[in-house]
Amino acid sequence: MVRPESLDLEVSVSPIAAIRAVRSAIEAAGWSMRRHEGARMVDRFAIIMPMTQATRTIGLEILDGPLHGGLITAWSETRGSTGEVHQVSWLLPGGTDAGLGLDLIHAWVHALPRIPWKWTFGERSTVGFLLPTWRKSKRAFGALGFDVRSKTWPQASTRVWPPTVEEA
Repeated sequence: MVRPESLDLEVSVSPIAAIRAVRSAIEAAGWSMRRHEGARMVDRFAIIMPMTQATRTIGLEILDGPLHGGLITAWSETRGSTGEVHQVSWLLPGGTDAGLGLDLIHAWVHALPRIPWKWTFGERSTVGFLLPTWRKSKRAFGALGFDVRSKTWPQASTRVWPPTVEEA
């Protein structure tokens, strides 16, 4: 069995929109899935001391196909006093560096309603301009093969989705 590899991305879209886009990509491939909900411990900084809190998570588990057993989980966390940073965690067999895992992430990004690595002025003002979140997110999506310098949306996809029968 291939060891799964996790990838966590900070995104500007809500967890509900992120999971909705994943669902449409998995449905396009013809794979079955199961919804899951849970909780995750996150740290929130209050003045100088971190406080551990639980946040609600939602996600999907892939039940068949070549990415059988893959988990996609999304949640929001408040890092400071206000504002939320949304995160999506990908745990896919075979990893997300190449192959079907990367194809699924590209299909997911192209199904999103807006650019996932670009926040509005209001969102950045509420959460905080000096957080490394903005740069880290852009760098992570650039490493996945997206043109993060372009302001056009949606971008043309260079990857094929849904996979053909030979790939699946």
